[in-house]
Amino acid sequence: MAEIPLPVGVTSDGMLLAHNSAAIEQSRLYREAVPSTSVGVDANGTAIAETEATAADDDSFGTQKILKSEERVRVFALTAGSSLVYTDNALTRRGERADTFAVVDVAANWSPRIGQDLEASFGLRASMFRYHKTPDFDFQNLGFGAGLAWNPPSWRGTSLFARYDFTELFGGDGHQILMDHNLTLGVQKSVALGRSHGFTIGLAGVAGLSDPGAAQRSQIGAFLGYHLQLTRALGADFLYRPAVHFYTDSGRIDANQILSWNLRYRFTDWAELNASFGYGFNRSDSSVFDYNVLTTGVGLGVNVRF
Repeated sequence: MAEIPLPVGVTSDGMLLAHNSAAIEQSRLYREAVPSTSVGVDANGTAIAETEATAADDDSFGTQKILKSEERVRVFALTAGSSLVYTDNALTRRGERADTFAVVDVAANWSPRIGQDLEASFGLRASMFRYHKTPDFDFQNLGFGAGLAWNPPSWRGTSLFARYDFTELFGGDGHQILMDHNLTLGVQKSVALGRSHGFTIGLAGVAGLSDPGAAQRSQIGAFLGYHLQLTRALGADFLYRPAVHFYTDSGRIDANQILSWNLRYRFTDWAELNASFGYGFNRSDSSVFDYNVLTTGVGLGVNVRF
């Protein structure tokens, strides 16, 4: 019997390559599934790092985020964290493969005000992923981002933003997996529903340039985030993010949706425990790239602000 040919980008053992390799897809999903209540988003529609005054350090979400937005103090922040994550699908083609992986990440962010209504942000980040059952999927990434957010005084709670992000992925053996350049344009609006909760809604378009070319995609997506400050130390964030991905080389189009929840307990001014749950599902016009994936994990974070 003749062997049935596999789709382009898939090896004989069913592992997805190029734009759907485990490292590339897991890296993108991990960034996209982190809820936040900050102003401005990165190349995937995820809000950029929060500053001191937008951090939820008391029960005045509405006051800090909306009513006093023009008084926010720009800061330099150093962050580090480690997490242990379980996934029910390590993103292989033939069958779901459950696994656990550890993530260690560090970042530095500077968010200066450069005008009455104009803010800038600059950030460096690095992270390392290590799998338990599938060590061949181990990878690390390095990244840089810079952006501008304009907050028109007549559009209270609304920001227009533009952002550039660079990401480079390396395999566990040090070889380069991906080089990504992304330019994002978008708008978002934050609405306070009370002193302790509120939501952010937005729309972002992304133009991407990647090496290898099979990983290159552009996208348009929306995002809806909800923040609830349960106590002075305990906060919860929810995120829903639908997007359409357009892959340049293959002409492939994917409809992608992500739901995530994050619970944070800040036990000091500079350290927190967190727990997360996320679910992503992807539907493509090439069915080999259809998948569902659940991830959940716990972690410890440190955040020092200057």
